[in-house]
Amino acid sequence: MRLRHVVIAALLLSNGLAGALYAQETAKKTQDLVAALDKNKYKSKEKKGIKVEVYVDIKNEPVVKPNPSEYSGTYADDMGLNRLELHVGSDGRVEGKGSESESEQKPVQYTLQDARIEGALLTATRVFADGRTDKFEAVFVNQTRKSGTNAAKIDSEDKVFGLGYIETNSQWTSRVFMAKK
Repeated sequence: MRLRHVVIAALLLSNGLAGALYAQETAKKTQDLVAALDKNKYKSKEKKGIKVEVYVDIKNEPVVKPNPSEYSGTYADDMGLNRLELHVGSDGRVEGKGSESESEQKPVQYTLQDARIEGALLTATRVFADGRTDKFEAVFVNQTRKSGTNAAKIDSEDKVFGLGYIETNSQWTSRVFMAKK
């Protein structure tokens, strides 16, 4: 009888530790992705006595909604190249379909498979219309964009909720932010 209790206690403890490690892994993935989405750029150019300065600072903060169904909606980037329609049920089930295109090419359609949301992290497999698949990890964030001539002279500051991810292929890597519409 004692051995049974010891075995049950060991199983419960190992399950608890596995859950804690998984939560830590999710938190680390979220923080790494948020950090990769941040950007700070300053350029200064002077020609014929005219000086032009450009400053851009983009910071992201993960957003965990108390009710996951609040993530439901349409997300799109500023240029209309990337779009995702996301539906999150009250039971936590996640479904999505979207499109992406590179520059002026025809958009490629995809659906999300095995999608789930943990904290602010959305993970899924994107299944494209041509049968191609890829791993998809994105994070729900409040993105703050500041721009001006330099860090001391900010002309505009905007804060927008949306979904961000890193798009990578063999030639390039790009930060993608889609605001919730």
